[in-house]
Amino acid sequence: MKRFLITSSIFLIPIIIAAVVTEIALRSVPNPYKYKYEWMQKNAEDVETLVFGSSHAIYGIRPEFLDGNAFSLANVSQGTTHDLYYLKYWSDRYKNLKTVIVPISLFTLFSHGLEFGSESYRCRFYKIYMDCDLYSDWSLYNLELSDYRTAKGKLGTFFYNLFVKESGTGCDKYGWSDAYKLSGKNMKVWDDGSEADAAVKRHTAKSWDYIEDNYSRLKEIAEFCRDRHVKLILITTPCWHSYYDNLDSMQLTKMYEVIRKFQKEFSVPYFDYLKDKRFVADDFYDSNHLSDIGAEKFTKILNVDIMKKATNQQSYNNFKVHAGQSIE
Repeated sequence: MKRFLITSSIFLIPIIIAAVVTEIALRSVPNPYKYKYEWMQKNAEDVETLVFGSSHAIYGIRPEFLDGNAFSLANVSQGTTHDLYYLKYWSDRYKNLKTVIVPISLFTLFSHGLEFGSESYRCRFYKIYMDCDLYSDWSLYNLELSDYRTAKGKLGTFFYNLFVKESGTGCDKYGWSDAYKLSGKNMKVWDDGSEADAAVKRHTAKSWDYIEDNYSRLKEIAEFCRDRHVKLILITTPCWHSYYDNLDSMQLTKMYEVIRKFQKEFSVPYFDYLKDKRFVADDFYDSNHLSDIGAEKFTKILNVDIMKKATNQQSYNNFKVHAGQSIE
């Protein structure tokens, strides 16, 4: 038995050492989660606008074209759970926060949560790089090696960075990802509509059981903003007709119904660009994501609309004050 243990140790120790070294190497690869966490750690006091949401935001909203000191905390497949968590994470450090932008996509209100879907592996990025205590330190979410597919890709990036050149963080200094450049658009799947069909199928809800949970988290976001006099903006980003023409009409109707209820409860502005005709084919990378040029165009439009809304609201408030003083 003793010989067996010694032999096993001799065999296992190199494997354990290799695993530890690989884990360290994987964690050293720059990534947007790490960058965004470190940026907020340094700049939470100064940030004026925060953008949350999923891929529709991380690829579609370019904070550099928003007024003031804006930054994106959006990530691929990010839902209301992480939006709420990271809005609150730096709550004791906000000094200049004025605006929070939360996109509502077809799937947002119907999602069970990141950890319950096919992209649950992304939860470990929040745990490892963004200090997320939603997951235990002893869970597989605290190991890069827990998912072979993405670990393999990151290991390739590690060696590329080591021997060729630094690959970057995966986002610009404002937290926006430029991965969906028009130059990389797949025209074959664009023309035959196969990507749009797959996206519609992927975003069609299998259950409506999670609307209440997502609504509850949006309420917490709204209450957080209201209590701190921060303006909350809801938006739906533009999509191409091959996507929105084929959406489940009942699900889309329900989405708008819930948004109207939310607006009524919290008096929150909502800008709906889903079917906005100002956007042409080159503004899109695929049927439901904007390209880099489309994101610039959209963000500039969004910024103007937010400014107009703020101006109109201020005029209304001034009118109320003036009217009140007149009566007195």
